[in-house]
Amino acid sequence: MKVIVVDDSRLARLELAEQLNHIHGTSLVGEAANIRQAKQQIEALKPDVVLLDINMPGGDGFKLLEQLDYLPQVIFVTAYDNYAVKSFEYNALDYLLKPVTLNRLQAAFDKLQPVNQNEQKLALHQQFFIKDGDNCYFVKLADVICFEAMGNYTRVHLADATPATYRSISAIAQRLPAESFFRANRSWIINTNYIKEITPSVAGGFDVKLQRNKQVEISRRQASAFRLHWSL
Repeated sequence: MKVIVVDDSRLARLELAEQLNHIHGTSLVGEAANIRQAKQQIEALKPDVVLLDINMPGGDGFKLLEQLDYLPQVIFVTAYDNYAVKSFEYNALDYLLKPVTLNRLQAAFDKLQPVNQNEQKLALHQQFFIKDGDNCYFVKLADVICFEAMGNYTRVHLADATPATYRSISAIAQRLPAESFFRANRSWIINTNYIKEITPSVAGGFDVKLQRNKQVEISRRQASAFRLHWSL
């Protein structure tokens, strides 16, 4: 399990690195002292887990998560207890207060979702299961209009429901057929079969209107990939 530690305190990074040596199955692959470094390392190394401080130079840990295209599982590690509620709005797996004990860090890692490297891509005709609270859904992939990232959760937009699944949008993207689904931006994947209208956007990308009156922007970064894939 690949881990990156993000904290502006060198001592804090050293302490966490030492504790990770005692947690089975973890490998520290990177460290970052600010938001810019963290974003570069996370998107280059694609860790399974980030141990993330909140108050840092160049912005806080929440700002970092909002900028990422690839979203790993997150454990916040901070000296402040007043961000705990907000952290779970970003679907953090745990919120640890400094100084962190090895037992407490191990307990946080015990909550992590297993990474299955052998998952196969789904076909449009296949169905998948979602349990959202007390409700259960058995959904045909072809019926999904779009996927919306909500931290480590993803909301599945259907014609008559919007259940949420505890999978990151990056993990879901790996299982989707590229001939029908497109990563419009870091927060949305659209089913191109449901596109009703597409127009150039002011930001240099495209504004897409889907069925069920969903409006999604294809970012400028993704616009060239969209043209390349769907042009004649």
